[in-house]
Amino acid sequence: MSYYNYITEKRNDSLELKELMADVVNNLIQHKTDEIKPGVLLGLIQSGKTRAFLGVMAKCFDENYDVSVILTKNSVALVEQTIKRLKSEFETPINARKLYVWDVIKMQNLDQLTGYILQNKVIFVVKKEMKNMERLHEIFNSVPLLQNKNILIIDDEADQASVSFVNDKEKAEGIDFAKIADSLSKFRLKLKGRNSFLQVTATPYSLYLQPDNLEIDGVETAPNRPAFTNLLKPHPAYVGGKYYFEKAIDPDSTAYYVYKQVNDDQIDYLNGKGKSTGMYNKKSLSNCLRTENFKAIRDAIISYLVGGAIRQLQEKESADLWVPNYHSAFVLHTSVTKLIHSQQKQLVETLLEELNNLSDTELFTFLKYAYHEFELSMKLVVDKLPTLVEVVAQVKEALANKFIGVTIVNSENQVVELLGEDGQLRLDNPFNIFIGGQTLDRGITIDHLIGFFYGRNPASFQMDTVLQHSRMYGSRSEKDLAVTRFYTSVRVYNAMRNMHFFDNNLRENIEKDPEAAVRFIAKEGNTIKPCGPNKIKASNVVSFKEYSRFLPIGFQTKSKTNIQDTISKIDQIIQPVLNKDQEGIITLEQFKNIIELIDSTFTYEPQFGNVGLNWDTNLVVKAIELALNDKKTSEIGLYVREGREASRLKNNNSTFNDSPGDGKTDNVRTKVMAENKPVLMLLKQRGLKDNGWRDAEFYWPTIVMPKELPNYVYSED
Repeated sequence: MSYYNYITEKRNDSLELKELMADVVNNLIQHKTDEIKPGVLLGLIQSGKTRAFLGVMAKCFDENYDVSVILTKNSVALVEQTIKRLKSEFETPINARKLYVWDVIKMQNLDQLTGYILQNKVIFVVKKEMKNMERLHEIFNSVPLLQNKNILIIDDEADQASVSFVNDKEKAEGIDFAKIADSLSKFRLKLKGRNSFLQVTATPYSLYLQPDNLEIDGVETAPNRPAFTNLLKPHPAYVGGKYYFEKAIDPDSTAYYVYKQVNDDQIDYLNGKGKSTGMYNKKSLSNCLRTENFKAIRDAIISYLVGGAIRQLQEKESADLWVPNYHSAFVLHTSVTKLIHSQQKQLVETLLEELNNLSDTELFTFLKYAYHEFELSMKLVVDKLPTLVEVVAQVKEALANKFIGVTIVNSENQVVELLGEDGQLRLDNPFNIFIGGQTLDRGITIDHLIGFFYGRNPASFQMDTVLQHSRMYGSRSEKDLAVTRFYTSVRVYNAMRNMHFFDNNLRENIEKDPEAAVRFIAKEGNTIKPCGPNKIKASNVVSFKEYSRFLPIGFQTKSKTNIQDTISKIDQIIQPVLNKDQEGIITLEQFKNIIELIDSTFTYEPQFGNVGLNWDTNLVVKAIELALNDKKTSEIGLYVREGREASRLKNNNSTFNDSPGDGKTDNVRTKVMAENKPVLMLLKQRGLKDNGWRDAEFYWPTIVMPKELPNYVYSED
């Protein structure tokens, strides 16, 4: 039996996956990928990329490749996970001594690489770290026969370390390959036999962001842009950015209830900012159930306990004797500092102790709000919920009997110890709270993750890093999603949403035309010019395509006295151009004037919880200009409705409303109007105090991009 037939039959792979893996191998054979241009297998975060590339490797072994070099993330845990996966999936050929698997850093005796051994298939696993890379060079230098073999190099998490540039003022070009990338490039260029290079990633930006020809010190370096790209489609149970950021505006989806807004000061306090002698003192810890300093994390932990208890009770009703008990997970990821992790563990354990010390009546009071909130999302997927009394009893039992594990995950050795045979973090307890930082990212899979508190809030976001922190992506059941909650600041959430659309647009363009990719443009002076995407910062980027929508979110209006004259000026501009259906056409100058006036009616102040959320009208204007240019028109559609009563907040007043338009009327009509031009939708709100406003009429604008608009990524930088 061939390696490919063996592994696909063992795993019962789908026809779609088998066709993809075979297509990747055909591309590797047909394209020159060994020296300059890599092939790329592009999947989504936690969507089955490892399964796919192991199948590709098996197929390559059948196509007379002799050796595979698998480059893993710089993590002991991921190396161990990869070795375990290889030995499990290729158990039969390994036991038959037809396939040998080595961790290069553990290979002390190179004499074992005899001619007989090298007549069989060999896999080297290499951590992307300099000692590992040096050892790889040493092995191939000491055993020249290896250099002449047919070699498949698989670069897992290819965007990390493999392709990266660092500023270097001593270099004429101002850049130099990072050490790992340089070592990898030199290794590939010295191979003499037939070899292929496949990069596997979910965050492909650095692979597509490079110029077509890059020379450093007069030497052409590899890799450049991919020779080919194969897209791995996610499995049916996959949940990713489309759920968390697109379906989140649909009240009929459980995604509507997932995001929970956290104020920056709460995250700052958790991260110990401004504390010189530790994050929390004894007094604040003793009052952790009531102090405002810990409100966000307290609410998150309580919500997690309630959600986990609901799911335990649901699964208990249908589980037979040998079905594993339902265990769930919560991740707290706000810092990379070990001291902060230790203090956060102390805080969480104190919260649990204080909850356990409450009377039955007090505990009932603390849990009932979270329960009633889950009722809203759970009713979308089930007909019957466990009662509040049952849920409180389940949580009480967990607190009293210490069924809740609180674990710090901030070193590679700890992660190795916590990984199960399937490579996922083991859920040893019914409730599992993991506290950590950078270690909780690439390659770490967490099943039944229903609570994620994310507080990494840098000055500027590195897109691939932030997306890789999204551990809530992956296989998720509908019932789990109904009790899943994601906690972060508005700034982080908006940045992640922008990244999702950027990422999605890139994938769509690759699928349509890999050579065209996305149109990357930036402001240079007063003009817009094409640019390399590596010049774009993720935190200041707008990605848009046909029917994309832009609107301000999180704003508060100024007082009625301050804005009523401005609203009258807007009325005077739009009324003359409207027909009986309250629709019309405006020019670019009128659009700019209206947007500027509307923006002047908004305010962003600490008391409204929206500092830093200012609407970037410059980016919106540039998007409109590009749309007009693409459609070769000077017309902008105008759609106006009055007397609206949209609330400022949604989801039980926990997050800012991000969808003022009616999905069945406003959004449908403006999409029709956007057939060949952009559209400005103006919904005049009554601005009632009961809806979170200031009893002042105002306009809430939404800009809709036209049909068949190419994908653009624009940045002011």
